[in-house]
Amino acid sequence: MGSSSTLKRLPFWGTQSNQIEAVAVLAASIFLTFSYSLVATQLDTQTTRLEFWSLVFSFACVWLSRTENVLSMATGIVSVVLMGVFLLRVELVGQGWLQFLFYVPIQVLGWWVWCRGGEGRTELKISKLTHTDWIVALSVFAVSWIFFIWLFDSLYEGPQFLIWDTSIVSASVVAQILMTRKKVECWFFWTFPVNVSAIVLYWRADVPAFSFLYLIFLVNAFFGWRQWNSTQKA
Repeated sequence: MGSSSTLKRLPFWGTQSNQIEAVAVLAASIFLTFSYSLVATQLDTQTTRLEFWSLVFSFACVWLSRTENVLSMATGIVSVVLMGVFLLRVELVGQGWLQFLFYVPIQVLGWWVWCRGGEGRTELKISKLTHTDWIVALSVFAVSWIFFIWLFDSLYEGPQFLIWDTSIVSASVVAQILMTRKKVECWFFWTFPVNVSAIVLYWRADVPAFSFLYLIFLVNAFFGWRQWNSTQKA
């Protein structure tokens, strides 16, 4: 490891290769979402404009997160704002408010941390949780789950799937915090308590577009785990 004076800082808008990848991934995301919407139309399931663009930027965000592209944070901010509006419209209040009150600020913070959170205010490197970190992460999950159940039960009258919805909210909070810190184990939380659970929840809530979205997230999380684990060991 070189001294902090010789380490290069990552630009906040990424390197040229980051930018080229982001443009290519956005184009691929538009194609993927358009293909999905055509199939959905044939199955008598319409994809709204809001759903379409939230899917586009969400696909781009998860792909760029897997490759450690700092522009994942920019695409992520757009996706969570669009998704938050949509989720509140379908009364999944826990998921909806999670986007505005947590995901937007944490991704702004994550943008800075990924660029300046490493040695000498340089790019943050991937690492793993200690045993103590695991205990803290699981404790945060449990406490936040209880809190969110109480909060949204107090704010709304009979919201859909409250306990189930808030379990995904709580797991998402932990997963995003760990991703902000570039911890390999963030992909564990994204895979099981978030993606697998959300696929079924959105299907039950009659939002097939988001079930499809989280299926893509699930596949990406599997490869994200492998890629980050390999990078950390290198």
